[in-house]
Amino acid sequence: MRQKREKHWLGKMFLTGLFAAAVMSTPGTDPTAAEGLPVKKSGFMLTEFVAAEVARLQPPEQAGSPSEAGKSSSAVVGAGQMSPTSNPSSQSQKSGTIVAGQGNSRGTSGPSIYGNIVTEGEKEVQPQEAVLGGATLTMFRSQGDSQILSAILQTSQGSLIVIDGGLGEDGDALRSQIQARGSHVAAWLITHPHGDHAGALYRILQDEAAGIQSGIQIDGIYYSFAAPEWYTANDPAEQTMAHAIIGSFAGLPETMLHTVGRGQTIQVDDVTIQVMNDRYETGSDKGNNAGIVYKLWVNGRSILFLGDMAEEGGRRLLSEAGAEALKSDIVQMAHHGQNGVDEEFYKAVNPEICLWPTPKWLWDSVGSRYRTSETKGWMTHLNVQKHYCTKDGDQVIR
Repeated sequence: MRQKREKHWLGKMFLTGLFAAAVMSTPGTDPTAAEGLPVKKSGFMLTEFVAAEVARLQPPEQAGSPSEAGKSSSAVVGAGQMSPTSNPSSQSQKSGTIVAGQGNSRGTSGPSIYGNIVTEGEKEVQPQEAVLGGATLTMFRSQGDSQILSAILQTSQGSLIVIDGGLGEDGDALRSQIQARGSHVAAWLITHPHGDHAGALYRILQDEAAGIQSGIQIDGIYYSFAAPEWYTANDPAEQTMAHAIIGSFAGLPETMLHTVGRGQTIQVDDVTIQVMNDRYETGSDKGNNAGIVYKLWVNGRSILFLGDMAEEGGRRLLSEAGAEALKSDIVQMAHHGQNGVDEEFYKAVNPEICLWPTPKWLWDSVGSRYRTSETKGWMTHLNVQKHYCTKDGDQVIR
């Protein structure tokens, strides 16, 4: 990575990442496998080379848990600068036309109607008026047909904001997308350390530590993680990735790492990012509810990224922030469109556009436990007219 940092930080990161990996436990088995479906989430597994290095460099008697990454106490963070910024301007009147879904379609030909929902990728619509004022938001499909959240917002000035990134197997594709856009990431936002959200970033960091140079510059990574032992106790199925990403962060320069909390803002060019909540510790769905929600203001339009926020966390956020603060033009559907926040939360958001980071098998609710159809019904009741879904391939909004 081309950035100012402490000397030899890559070597330190490599050792620390190996150290974290040495104490990882085996991730839990997702029940989708029993139904013959693509695995929902997975940890990022070590190569034989790395495993050998762990054995050589980290004797068992020296093993331990990595500490929580460094914190930033600033309430207002300028990406790459740590400079103050003003609060976002008020929401402008909704107008304009969204570019139809683009990218390699994985669905069947013709519209698939659930209630009144037909996705933009199923329509034959030509690109028309841009609504993001020269910025471009791209939401990427999974390379392995799993459910992931991976998106890049390119500002009108060309800076990149990455949201999560997907599984480890999506790392190479994401790296190529970043390189194609100039290789400079001003802000990398992480909602929570599950494999289908943070795995790609871990893959990129691990490759860099192993000497695979990508030329990517990352000014700042923004997140809020608990201590490793919290994930062991409260989110055992996903503790492997949590331990790994925390370990890799421990080898990065402190100037690159920013622990966020409610009320903070991050400024990237003319895009303002609001941190909507502190990390929650709830009684149910603990790993997903411990995620961070981000609201991006892009040239007067608002985009709400919910990550995998579930019902209990959504109710708490609605109570703390209030409906007016959550109201957004565009919303990323929580937990890939099923078993996320409830209908009252979406009523408060009242979106014009829905982003579904949802593969076709989940869109079709294959398997009785999925609640995608219920969420679609809520959006039909809200009369949302535009739906972008990664079952149709990479999705682009300009």
